[in-house]
Amino acid sequence: MNVLICDDDKYTRKMLEKIVSKKSFIEEIYLAEDGLASIEIAKNNPVDIVLMDIDMPKLNGIEAAKTISNISSKIKFIFITAYMDYAIESFSVHPYDYLLKPIDISKLEESLDDIKKCINQLPSSIDKIAVKNKNNMFFISINEILFIEKMNNQLLLHTTCETYTLNKKLVELENILNKNFCRVHRSFIVNIKNISTIKDLGNRSYEIGFEGTSRTALMSRYKFEELKKKIVAF
Repeated sequence: MNVLICDDDKYTRKMLEKIVSKKSFIEEIYLAEDGLASIEIAKNNPVDIVLMDIDMPKLNGIEAAKTISNISSKIKFIFITAYMDYAIESFSVHPYDYLLKPIDISKLEESLDDIKKCINQLPSSIDKIAVKNKNNMFFISINEILFIEKMNNQLLLHTTCETYTLNKKLVELENILNKNFCRVHRSFIVNIKNISTIKDLGNRSYEIGFEGTSRTALMSRYKFEELKKKIVAF
């Protein structure tokens, strides 16, 4: 699971990062110093848990959480704040927990463990994606997908033989695809098992090639190390 930590105090961010990093089930940790930054991270990265401060400049944590919950309703929020006054207002986001500063480390760890159990009880990832084309409904095995591309307000599902159009958000598929898939760019999700080449374009970005096709996907420089680790894991 991936965790987003948002707090305008850098020492609190570092402390929370240290606590979270000790959990073996946490894969990625993203850091944000204000509400606006947390929204951008949630838009461009898969996030399962958000540790959110409330009283912050630019945009407070509750308003940021409302926006993030619209990106994915599956994200679990733990509000961490020095003020009890925000507790009732925070209920609008249905937080999993509300912890007061100074932080009780054992309570935070317990909340993280409970969320893990909760998420693990959710249905497993899908095996096929239904795609409608005029009067026909196609059921595409996710193993056949090379990569998924966001183009305007639609998604393109690229397979070796065909490209299908899907009226979904990229983050919706990201939340239900299995571990073979990786978000490598704000507009691309790739099937790791079908990657054949990774080309350095020289401008801090990469081009990913796939078996059986000349079509390619883009990868941002920030995602290169993450993808490399997942490929090595295979």
